[in-house]
Amino acid sequence: MSNGQDLAPDDDGAVMSYVSTTACSSFLNNFIYAAHHTQERASGYYGLVATMDVYGHNLNVDQLTMGAIWIINSNGHVSNVNAITVGWLVWPSHFNDSRTYLFTEWINDSNGQTKGCMNGDCNPGFQFVSGSPIFPGDVLDPVSQPNNARQNLTIKVFKEKSMGYWWVHCGFNSDPVPVGFFRGTLFDSLSSKATKILVGGYTTKYKKDVPSPPMGSGASASSDTRKAALVRDIQFIDEDGNSTPIGDDDMLATIVDNRLYFALPIAGGQFSYGGPGGYA
Repeated sequence: MSNGQDLAPDDDGAVMSYVSTTACSSFLNNFIYAAHHTQERASGYYGLVATMDVYGHNLNVDQLTMGAIWIINSNGHVSNVNAITVGWLVWPSHFNDSRTYLFTEWINDSNGQTKGCMNGDCNPGFQFVSGSPIFPGDVLDPVSQPNNARQNLTIKVFKEKSMGYWWVHCGFNSDPVPVGFFRGTLFDSLSSKATKILVGGYTTKYKKDVPSPPMGSGASASSDTRKAALVRDIQFIDEDGNSTPIGDDDMLATIVDNRLYFALPIAGGQFSYGGPGGYA
């Protein structure tokens, strides 16, 4: 695993020019997703915790697939997005291989400027804490197999009240532990609260003649859904840090292309999602 770093809370390095393709393209609607999302809420959201299966896929350099949680505040405008993303990701063109990685991203797309990056690729940005057994940028191995044991990633993202940081806790086949945080000063609208949360699967491709990659386990809705990727134990986190299990109607499913992917309704705090991809 990687070695985390203790960075001073007032460390003010210059923002690098690198902006992650993943974060930017998703808000330009280049992503296909099968996910559940909350309704926009003016009173805000302050965090989510969920456990998701982790899978691996042999992709080419023009494909990307992930399972993730998005914490978003767009201040009512598509062109003014502040967001944090945490999850697992297969992205050969970025990592130079087709392994599965833990990742986190942030984006502040406002006032005609876009800032943000993946993992610790810019400073100020995501602040690692020392001593964790897992960090963003680590390979997640082993991964789940449809007919064998599932490997689980538990993600907890929440806004801590006293300092205003957005904390990220993760656990790979274990309880989540602190891995780092985002300072509120990185953001505009997201510095105070989120107004929308999404959780599920996302894919994209960079060439039209390339098939859309598998999502989740790659199982289709018409096959045995017990082989599909699962997101479970979904809970909201309130402003005081208390967790509440999600209700079946608290989030709505959105499937961009149901010819390729699916997301079943939430029942008992969990749902299945994914699909084989291919050509629509």
